[in-house]
Amino acid sequence: MSIILTTSPPKDCSKRGHSHYFHHLRSNKKLLISLSTLTLSLLSISLLLWLMLHPNNPEFYLKDLSLLNSTVQTTFVSKNPNSHASIYYDSLRTYLAYAGVQVSADVVLPPFYQGTVDSDIITADIMAPTGLKVGPSTDTRETSLSVRIVGRLRWKVGPWISGEYDLRVSCMAVLMGQPGTPRPISSVQGAQCSTSV
Repeated sequence: MSIILTTSPPKDCSKRGHSHYFHHLRSNKKLLISLSTLTLSLLSISLLLWLMLHPNNPEFYLKDLSLLNSTVQTTFVSKNPNSHASIYYDSLRTYLAYAGVQVSADVVLPPFYQGTVDSDIITADIMAPTGLKVGPSTDTRETSLSVRIVGRLRWKVGPWISGEYDLRVSCMAVLMGQPGTPRPISSVQGAQCSTSV
């Protein structure tokens, strides 16, 4: 039997495996910290941009509503209050509602583009509902109608255009008529509308 003499002590192989494992763990921690920092930074930038560029709802006013023969003529003013976002209005339609129920056929409005801090006038002739009951009061006859616009809109901020959002506009109008007339005949002016996007 021979004895091997070495001048250096034998290497401990068990330590070598652990140092290799800890080296990889340390590099994986650095990678994980880098990725989480990048993700947090991107989320923070996205949140700041959304807060700065979040558009306000458009504003609608019922400028005029009058009944002529069997047609209700409506004129709306649409206002974009945003200084950084313009609006594409797509597939708009308007109709009359009485007591929460649609009482006229839909009238399709043409799509249009509205620039920043801009106002547009929208007109529509809606066929008046037949058989609409008018509640009598002491001196006049009144009819409360709701003129509604529904459709889709898209926001444009710089070159970016958003997906489509539902648009719902509801304007209350009270038509006044003289006793003895079959329908209310006077016009309504200047009613503010509720808008939801």
